Parts: sequence; structure tokens; C-alpha cells
Amino acid sequence: MVARWCVPLALAGLLIMIAAGSPTPATAAEPQQLYVSTTGSDTNPGTAEAPVASLTRAAQLLAESSTADPAGEATVWIGPGTYFEPAVVSWGKVALSRVSLRPTDPADAPTFDGSRATGTLHYWMNTAGGPALDVRGLVVTHYRTGGIRLDTDGNVIDNMIFTELGNAFVPNGPGYAALHLLGSSGNTVTNTVFRDLINTDCPGCIHAAYVANGSSDNTFAHLTMARITGDPVRLRHDTHRNVFEEIVFAQSGSAFPHRAMASFWRFKDTEVCGVGNRVERSVSDGRYFDGTAGQRTIGNGAEPGLEVCDQALRGDGNVIIPGLEVP
Repeated sequence: MVARWCVPLALAGLLIMIAAGSPTPATAAEPQQLYVSTTGSDTNPGTAEAPVASLTRAAQLLAESSTADPAGEATVWIGPGTYFEPAVVSWGKVALSRVSLRPTDPADAPTFDGSRATGTLHYWMNTAGGPALDVRGLVVTHYRTGGIRLDTDGNVIDNMIFTELGNAFVPNGPGYAALHLLGSSGNTVTNTVFRDLINTDCPGCIHAAYVANGSSDNTFAHLTMARITGDPVRLRHDTHRNVFEEIVFAQSGSAFPHRAMASFWRFKDTEVCGVGNRVERSVSDGRYFDGTAGQRTIGNGAEPGLEVCDQALRGDGNVIIPGLEVP
């Protein structure tokens, strides 16, 4: 039984709430903004007036300031010039849903050059279980292992240039891919150039896009993939419904059996063949990396003794144009 003196207090509280009106709904926090410049300093706070000097420091600042927010976002604005990151830029400690990288001047694309980076892994960036990335308008060059290692979903890569990656440019280790997807799904890659991805050691190991280990439902469109010693597109193990459309392939891959500009490859008998992967309305020059003719656009292959995933990668509307020139 409620004491009588509690009733007036409850009524008074109700009247106060009515007078004050309904509670104001919480509004989404404004995205964080950080600035990077070749004239900045990593002792700066990363404001427009006092930018940091590296993407590595920007990631550290976001890790220090962010909290676990499923809707939280940040944008890192990058000034013109060339940046030499000291190691792989890892986003694993950033507790946000998305981080966007943008040039401050779209007409003057910043370049990230990995020729001075150290460490065994020699990617430019690694999502490392952190936020999705939205990366646009940048140039990535001279990284041995690759460009971006993706293990989160919903990343966006647009209007990028990945060039001169692999151990032909930075020795003492393997080169894998400009975009290396491992359990990464729902990504969109558009309007991007992949060129001169070259391994002297293990030439067939480097790709423009290596889509593996459960990476499904990704879209790749309006891309150029040229002068790559491995298959420009390599899919592997339990990857499904990935679509590659309107791609220009040129002078890539080797004459090793069952390889092609785009291929699904099986390395172990426990690996799962993919379904629904397609290459559509794409064009190829039909040349291998060494310039000789005969390279196919689509293929499926496997290590010796293993069954080939015949239906894993298919396509329509693809044409070969001998003599096609790609800058």
C-alpha cells in the first residue's frame, strides 16, 4: 500500500514534467574532424590550424578520444604532398563505426609512400577489427605487402590510385594485394586504378584485389587493373556473390595453367567453393604480364591434385580487344 504522502509528490512530479514538455531526443554527435599536413607536427592536436604530420598520429588521436559508439564517425582531412608513414596504419583501437579519409584539395591528391616503413607486415593500412573505412582521392605507392588489409564490413574505396606495390619495389618479403579482403563483406570499390603491382619473388602472389575467407557481397566497378604479375582479381575460400563490372584488364598474370585476369583459386581440399561471383561487361587486352597473347578474362583453378571450383566465378558481356593500351 502506497503511503498517502507519496501521492501529492508523484502528482507534483508529473505536473513538472508536463510543464517542461517531452524530453528532447538525443541528437547524433557531430563527426570528429582531424587534419594531417606535411607541414604539421605529431605533437599538434590535429586541428585545421595545428595539423598532425602523419596518418599514424591521427589514428592514435582518434583511439584516445573515441568511445564505443555504433554510430560514431570521424573524417581525417589530408593536405597535399607525400607522406612516409613509419609502419602499418592500424585502426584496431579506434572505437567508431566509420573513419573517412579525404584530401583537403581534390585536385592535388596526397601520396602515401611506404618506401621508408619498417616491420614485417608492409601494408599501408589495416582495419584490424576497427571501424569501416571510406577512403577517397589518394595515391598509394611503394608498399611491399600491399595497400589496405580489410577485415571489417562496409568499406568504401573510391577514386584511388594504387601503383608500384610489391617486392620489386620494396624487397625482403612477399607482396599480396592492393586490397586484401579477409572476411570482409559489403564493400564498394569504384573508379580506382591499380597498376604496376609487381613481385620478382613469387610473381603470381600479388593481385589488385584478393578476396578471401568469407568475403562476400562486394562490388567492384569502373576500375583499371594493368601490369600486374599475378591475377588482377583472385577469389578464394567461401567467398560468394562478389561482382566485378566494367573493369579494364591489361597485361597481367602468367601462363600457369588455369589462371586468368580474374580467377577463383582453391589451395586446400577443405576450402569452400564460391557461388554467384561474376565478372560483367569488362574488357581485356588478352596479354600476359610479359606481353604475350593468350590470357583469359575469367578462370577457375586449384593446386595440383585438387578439384577445381568450376562454377565459382562466371560472367557475361566480357570482350578481349587485342592491342588495347592502358596508361
